[in-house]
Amino acid sequence: MAEKFFYPICYEISSESKIAGRRPIKVILHEIFPDDSTWQENGISWIEKYVQANLHSVVGMSITVEFLTDDRDIPYGHGMTEIRVQDNLPLFEDATMVGHFDRAYIDDVEIDGVTKRVLIAEGTLDEMRYPKFVAWLREHMAESTIKGSVEIVGKAEHDGHIIYSGGWKEQGRIPQIYDYSGYAILSVKPADEAAIVMELNNKKQQKEESTMDEKLKNELMAVISGAVSESNSKWDEYWAKVEAKDAEIAQLQADIKLKEAEIAQLRADFEAANAAQAAAEAGLTEANAAKETAEASLSEANAKIAQLESEAAKAELNAALAPYTEEQQAIAKEEIDAFNENPGSVEINAIVGKICTEMVRLSREKSVAETNAASEIDVFAMTDSTKLEADDGEVDVF
Repeated sequence: MAEKFFYPICYEISSESKIAGRRPIKVILHEIFPDDSTWQENGISWIEKYVQANLHSVVGMSITVEFLTDDRDIPYGHGMTEIRVQDNLPLFEDATMVGHFDRAYIDDVEIDGVTKRVLIAEGTLDEMRYPKFVAWLREHMAESTIKGSVEIVGKAEHDGHIIYSGGWKEQGRIPQIYDYSGYAILSVKPADEAAIVMELNNKKQQKEESTMDEKLKNELMAVISGAVSESNSKWDEYWAKVEAKDAEIAQLQADIKLKEAEIAQLRADFEAANAAQAAAEAGLTEANAAKETAEASLSEANAKIAQLESEAAKAELNAALAPYTEEQQAIAKEEIDAFNENPGSVEINAIVGKICTEMVRLSREKSVAETNAASEIDVFAMTDSTKLEADDGEVDVF
């Protein structure tokens, strides 16, 4: 079976590529622990001897993105669609390959003032085919920490199952025999704060390298640390809101099911009334009286059905609008009021579509405004040489 681990990534990118269209990228895939007494938030303890034995599988590993829009600029999830039953192979049919890795190694790096043992991978992004995505990545790396996900899978000789040293356990489990299968750049909450993309830049020639004085280095590290903390805080707030909305939607769906059950009962009562009416018509005076009674009951049932169908339609609209704020719902206030006045007079899809269309327009305007306001100073060129010193200044790029 496959396991996925989510991490924050990216804090540098240069304005130039050594080979046109190829953007070198360097990421920390995960932290390595001394033993199984420490682990990531998802319970994994990466042990160096097993990481060393399997890191060769990083070579050729895909860098992927599940794009949020057809513009192919903003990443979202990892794109997983299913796990194939016959060989336990995870399938990522909603993901697009935007690059690959060609080197992996273990090294010590300093993160937020703490030295950590980590697995590092180096590769390239295909800027010629995904220029908008690379531009988005460069822009947002300057503002916040971008997230990433590394996936591992079991080997074919073990029927696709990952082999754990000492067996699987909830906390402190140690992957022993496995392959690294992919790395997705995305925007979801991380599980391991130690894993980040160290570099996304062009390797400089030796004559272009320069050193950063300690004061500037400390100031930059303070800014990065503050941005990481702020980003994580925003993610916690975001997920709390998502969970609250999910609970609200679940309640609305339960209410709809209850109304549907009441409508089904009324329909059954309606059919019973029709049967009673048919039997009553066989008589004379008694039959006519029974018919009038049945017709009255039918009329009442129809009125009740109409009322419940109206309530169910309104509940369906409320469920569709639940993910949106009051400000966002105000975009389609006229259509919402018309629907509540006469359910069915306006298509729910039309209401939601109007809100989404306006949100996309506002988002694009905001993105354009932020891009125009962004600084033209290449901060990452200032940090490039310091990061390169950690691996003796050699990066294998195409």
